[in-house]
Amino acid sequence: MAVNQYDVDPEGDAKIAELAADLGSQNAAALRLNISRAAVQNACRRHVARTAAVLSLDTPKADPLPPADLPFAERLALMKKRNALRIAHAQAQAWQTVRIPIKGPYAICWFGDPHLDDPYCDLVGFERDARLCAETEGLYGANGGDSINNWVGRLERLYGEQSATVSEGWELVEWALKHLGVNWLVWILGNHDTWNYGKRIFDGMNTERILMRDWDAKLQLASPCGGVTRVWARHDFKGHSMYNELHGLKRAAMIDEHADIYAAFHRHTFGTGQGEFAGGRRYTLVRAKGYKESDDYALKGQFAEQRSGQSVVTVITPRNGAAPAVSVFEDVQEGADFLTYKRRKAGL
Repeated sequence: MAVNQYDVDPEGDAKIAELAADLGSQNAAALRLNISRAAVQNACRRHVARTAAVLSLDTPKADPLPPADLPFAERLALMKKRNALRIAHAQAQAWQTVRIPIKGPYAICWFGDPHLDDPYCDLVGFERDARLCAETEGLYGANGGDSINNWVGRLERLYGEQSATVSEGWELVEWALKHLGVNWLVWILGNHDTWNYGKRIFDGMNTERILMRDWDAKLQLASPCGGVTRVWARHDFKGHSMYNELHGLKRAAMIDEHADIYAAFHRHTFGTGQGEFAGGRRYTLVRAKGYKESDDYALKGQFAEQRSGQSVVTVITPRNGAAPAVSVFEDVQEGADFLTYKRRKAGL
């Protein structure tokens, strides 16, 4: 069969491709033109190629960009590595060992919620107790959280009711953290502290790398004598009773993890208690009230505003191979005096 002009002519290729498109079939176009199906296919292919070439000559070309991200395989490998580090870090926080550097009895002053920038914060009382910590050998501080109001959302309107500005609030926090001389054992961040990116601010402010935990701290305090005191401090424990300020702490002592001392804050109430479970396991429960001495929320909610237990001191006598002896004081001065007596009696 002679070669038809449509096989090689660009104009003919365009007509064949147009006919095939109109008929919806290359076979139908071949029958209509009395040429082979292969000739129609070749004509359509050449037409498409010519059209693409023309378009490529007429279309502006952008220079290629570098990759916007790592390939997925590399990102996946990095995610696995970072997640493994996070998991190991989180698991290591449970019952982290803290080595007490001095021999014999020592004490912890559990500072109740300071709310340092609140117009009703007892700054005089807070400074007094902090100075006692700084001046008493072996008396360590533990901040229970909510060091600053740090109002967020609809609560930001309350800045209009306090004299301290936002920046002054953070100045007060830095004063307590760095400049009062307290030998801090742990600094817990409460809900107020972590609002408004507060956690990042505390981390940047913590240049001395004091042990700082968000809400919860489980610590094993190891003394040079070999004695270990287990302390579980939380901004608050779950569970509450209007009849017992220590309900959540006692619940944790009974059904959660074992500790020698359970400490809680948050509710602006005070209470202490000690007891012994079957089998001889002793426990000490501490809830410190804090330094906010008047609260419109408590007034309108008909919540009692207590006056005692702004901070609570636990004096600890570690014992190798046995649970520590723990004495509790709602007055920081009395706790400091008893610790000094105990250390002198031990010849320290």
